[in-house]
Amino acid sequence: MNWENELESFQQALKKTSLPIIKKKKVVMELIANGVAGICAVIVYSLLQRFFVVKSIRNLWGLAAKKDKMLISKDTFEWMSTAVVFVVALFVFTYVEDLIENYLEIRGNRPKDES
Repeated sequence: MNWENELESFQQALKKTSLPIIKKKKVVMELIANGVAGICAVIVYSLLQRFFVVKSIRNLWGLAAKKDKMLISKDTFEWMSTAVVFVVALFVFTYVEDLIENYLEIRGNRPKDES
């Protein structure tokens, strides 16, 4: 492999590629969507904690746990909460971002750099 040729090709590609123009509306739109998705992730995590109890020394490995909650191991809870929180946050992020784009399109203030 000729590293000098690869480096030269990469430098030419770098010169052709321009940096994206970041608009204030685009940044605000991303911040709002990320914020709402983050808040929903925290809510979902707290809801999971209401329905499940983790085996630990605090509840004598499940012997002193409340009977209305399902008893699971710490690893199972972490995997389950990670998966559920990720899916919900991704859905909410996508929905809020689309909602903001539609709102800006209706108002006629859609950022020009989006396709």
